[in-house]
Amino acid sequence: MNLHLPTLLTVCVAALATSAGVMTLYGSTQRTYRGFGWWVLAQWLLALGCLLQLFRDGTPEVLPLANLLLLQWPIVVLAGMRHFCLRHPSRVPPALDWLLLALAYLVWLATWAAQGSLPATGAAFAGGACVLHTYSAAMVWRMAETRGSVAMKLLVATDLAAATVQAARLVLALSGHTESAASQEMLLASGMVVVASSLVMVYLALMLTNERSEANLRAMHRKLRYLADIDMLTRVPNRRRFHELAGQALAAGPLQPCALMMFDVDHFKRINDLLGHATGDEALRQVARCVRDSLRALDVAGRLGGEEFAVLLPETSVDDAMTVAARIVARLGDRQVAPSLAPLSLSFGVVQLHPGESLDDALRRADQALYEAKRQGRSRAVPAFGMEAQPVFGESRSLGLTSL
Repeated sequence: MNLHLPTLLTVCVAALATSAGVMTLYGSTQRTYRGFGWWVLAQWLLALGCLLQLFRDGTPEVLPLANLLLLQWPIVVLAGMRHFCLRHPSRVPPALDWLLLALAYLVWLATWAAQGSLPATGAAFAGGACVLHTYSAAMVWRMAETRGSVAMKLLVATDLAAATVQAARLVLALSGHTESAASQEMLLASGMVVVASSLVMVYLALMLTNERSEANLRAMHRKLRYLADIDMLTRVPNRRRFHELAGQALAAGPLQPCALMMFDVDHFKRINDLLGHATGDEALRQVARCVRDSLRALDVAGRLGGEEFAVLLPETSVDDAMTVAARIVARLGDRQVAPSLAPLSLSFGVVQLHPGESLDDALRRADQALYEAKRQGRSRAVPAFGMEAQPVFGESRSLGLTSL
């Protein structure tokens, strides 16, 4: 086919300027991330390089700058990717990127300055471009984010496609068939790859921005969900989340026997009044830590409010639950915040869930048992049997710590 190079370059310049303009407009009106500016710069420099190629015949001295601007695209785009993926920096230093660009350009420049033949200068340029595109593809592929990013994989494919076309140009240039129809078609294909790479980069830049925005939104959602579910002082589920998790556990299947404990810190108000609220908060944190360290993965703990906690123990009898209570208190013995002034002690109410009994009903029975533990002198665990209207309290167990 007949190739009119000025027409091809004009089309390339128009397409590249359009893509660069779209990215510039997007970057000025929408939120973007590190690296986006490098991608915009790569587009504009590529457009300028094609524009200067239009004047190469009348003004040959613009050719070195024009070819440098054509060679820069994969390296400047890679620089943007390095900034975009700054959380997982590559072990390969960025200086190597620019060194390869400089070497590729200097090889072509030396060939051109030595008045090399057209096949020689063409081979030097195609070889350098092939190396740069291949290197850029390899570096992007090595980035940790590429595994989960469709856009980054497409960028690798774009670089490899450009490298393949340049490799074919290199082979034709070395064979000396610069005036053959195949060489002309390959030059046309090279120009089309330049335009296609530019247009694809617009799409990839938007995809990468969208992927990062979605990832940030998911992370924010997880954080908000955590803040909504977790009591920030004690790092255990709050009242609402405890009811949700316990309800899910009870609905999952038969958990019999299933025990429920409700407990609180004895004389907590006195601790706050005597030592201050900061010490009271630290006491709650230590209690919650002892609870977390004493439970299994299937157990569900939560802070119901103030100094009151609850623990659901699936597949656990009342006797075993009393043992868990003793284990929590034993751990707390090593985590006293002011042992001489205000030793911490806990009182527990323990019940066995009846078949079909709701969590709220079981909590009310556990609260009755907790009240009985307070009545008996605190620092003990009291089991409750029977129904809420007629509770039957079992033998209490002293937990060893002395309350105020």
